[in-house]
Amino acid sequence: MAIVTAVGYLAVGGLATGRVYWEFHRKPTAGEMYQAATEEVRDRWRTWPAERIFPDTVPYTSEQGGVEQARRVGIASGTGCDSGIGARSAAVLKRYGCRALLRATYVDQLQGIVLTVGVAAVNDERAALAAKDALAPPDPTDPGDTLRALPFPETIASRFDDAARQYAAAGQAGPYVVLTVAGQTDGRPGAAVRKKHTTAFLLVPEIGGNIVDALAQRAQPDCSQKREWKC
Repeated sequence: MAIVTAVGYLAVGGLATGRVYWEFHRKPTAGEMYQAATEEVRDRWRTWPAERIFPDTVPYTSEQGGVEQARRVGIASGTGCDSGIGARSAAVLKRYGCRALLRATYVDQLQGIVLTVGVAAVNDERAALAAKDALAPPDPTDPGDTLRALPFPETIASRFDDAARQYAAAGQAGPYVVLTVAGQTDGRPGAAVRKKHTTAFLLVPEIGGNIVDALAQRAQPDCSQKREWKC
């Protein structure tokens, strides 16, 4: 009996050892690769440098149909979900699991329009889509209780405060919501503008969309890249 029991234990131990060895040396499954890619995108808000999330320049389509570049003025240092945004909008983001709100300010190529882009990281893609729908302004020319303007002293964006906001938009890509507000670099109050310049601000959602699309673009896991992936 002792010999039989010992043999049984050895067999079970051998099978367990073999299973462990196989588990650590097999290739990842398609499902595991997909899950890894999803988690990598979801964590980019904290793993990517701020300058990668908000690049120096972002392309957009000009009113004449050509491609121009918006230039980054500065990046906010805080990441709080209730910082730099209206109370109602902040409550919506928190309802959908907001983990961070990142903001940066850009100016268009002609330096006439300034915009602040806010990227909110939420639970997942479904939550981001629902949050975007809840935050999309009914009237884009009335920013209301949405993203706050982010001015930078002694720059071309120094006059861009909340009163100067004339346009607002909301978008979504992956687990991220993008909010944008814009005005003119001379700081004129939005309330003083009688004729709304809707066409001139069409670059605003495009710039925000280009930023969030790049952030949410899924990358295929590459086990050869040891610094970025652990397989």
